[in-house]
Amino acid sequence: MPSSYHPREPAHRARALASRQYRRVDPAARESAPDPDGESSGEFDREFDGEIDEGLGGEFDGGSSGEFDEGPGTPVPRTGPVAELTRRLADRTPPGIRAARVRVGPRAAAGALLVAVLVAAGLGFAAWRTWPQAPAAAGEALPGRAEPPAPTAPAASSAPSGEPLVVVHVTGRVTAPGLVTLPAGSRVGDALTAAGGALPGADLDAVNLARVLVDGEQVLVPVPGQHPVAVPAAPGAGSRGGPLDLNAATPEELDGLPGVGEVLAGRIVAWREENGPFRDVEDLGEVPGIGPKVLDGLRDLVTA
Repeated sequence: MPSSYHPREPAHRARALASRQYRRVDPAARESAPDPDGESSGEFDREFDGEIDEGLGGEFDGGSSGEFDEGPGTPVPRTGPVAELTRRLADRTPPGIRAARVRVGPRAAAGALLVAVLVAAGLGFAAWRTWPQAPAAAGEALPGRAEPPAPTAPAASSAPSGEPLVVVHVTGRVTAPGLVTLPAGSRVGDALTAAGGALPGADLDAVNLARVLVDGEQVLVPVPGQHPVAVPAAPGAGSRGGPLDLNAATPEELDGLPGVGEVLAGRIVAWREENGPFRDVEDLGEVPGIGPKVLDGLRDLVTA
């Protein structure tokens, strides 16, 4: 059956359809709305309705028009140059791209969050390692470094290192009796000074203050009537460290001299007690039992 329907281009039909829907939503603008093709409103409506009814079989006629007339809540189509440009871009966009949607599932979101946390932690750790550290306070050890051993204090000594020393026991009437350490070659007077000096009432005339000390001897500072004694470290020490003082030697010390036994040692002490201190080594010749031969062997080992 011949039909008078002459289809127009798709763009013209879309504009016509939008204009018709706009006039249906706002009847007050029906007469004032411009015709997209410059035709009058009535002529456009009749022509458009005829095209729709004939070409589409009345799909948009009558009650079917309610598909577009949904009441006041229906959005009003936009018109103007911007809307026209938007529609043209939409017509030229491929359908696959227009229908594309970006969807992110829960697993993908959780994975992205975990990666972001790991990256932030790595950056923080790297910044902490490269951040300049404040210098350690004086005396504070740095982490990971061994502390140098503390210097040891040198041992106290009354004489320069390497110089021979003598240790003697000072007893009797002194301020601080006990052991004193002195350089080798020191004298009895030095030992008394190291012991704090003699106390009042000490008989210093009975002590030879100029005598050279022998390592290990005992220096007695007596009271009047008491015989002073200087004791070497061992019997015969006079032959090693210096002459033995006849006026301070004990019977045991005299017994250690060559040629002098226990009997002669007792006679020497008895002669000293009876006659007073020896004034010279030659006085030993007056002791019974000591002849010229024994005296010759003692001259370099004893002193008076």
